[in-house]
Amino acid sequence: YGASKLAGEQAIASIGGKYLILRTAWIYGLRGSNFLLTMQRLAKERKELKVVADQIGSPTWSRIIATSTAHIISQLSSPLYPLDVEGLSGIYHMTCNGETSWYEFAKSIIAKYEKQPNILPITTDGYPAPAKRPMYSVLSNDKLAKTFGIVLPNWDNGLDLCLTSSYNNS
Repeated sequence: YGASKLAGEQAIASIGGKYLILRTAWIYGLRGSNFLLTMQRLAKERKELKVVADQIGSPTWSRIIATSTAHIISQLSSPLYPLDVEGLSGIYHMTCNGETSWYEFAKSIIAKYEKQPNILPITTDGYPAPAKRPMYSVLSNDKLAKTFGIVLPNWDNGLDLCLTSSYNNS
């Protein structure tokens, strides 16, 4: 699953210039096609949902990634931040803190609805997918915090921010 991502990262690093790679995972948002919007749609359409419970990760709202990335760029381009740009090249993990399963994430999304479908946990084997997904994809943001002072919220707080934003804009 991650082979093409890794190949891209290695290709960028091999060029020899300055670079920052922000490695993310389990991204969701209020637009496009993603787990949050799929769960919201299915919650309205079905009485029962089966969701994988044995894959663990850190759901991260796309807006958190965007604002954190903008903060990094402002640090790198501002004379007020005396960062050693030469020594910063590398890969930085950027996901919300904490960890959960797709099943628990789905329950947290659906908990906001009055009419809730029954959510059943299933194993990865019970949900055929075109690509094999990692069972554990939690990333450490320590390097991001040490280098740029950016600490992302816990995944459940990020979800609350996203859903509050969604309700306020609808």
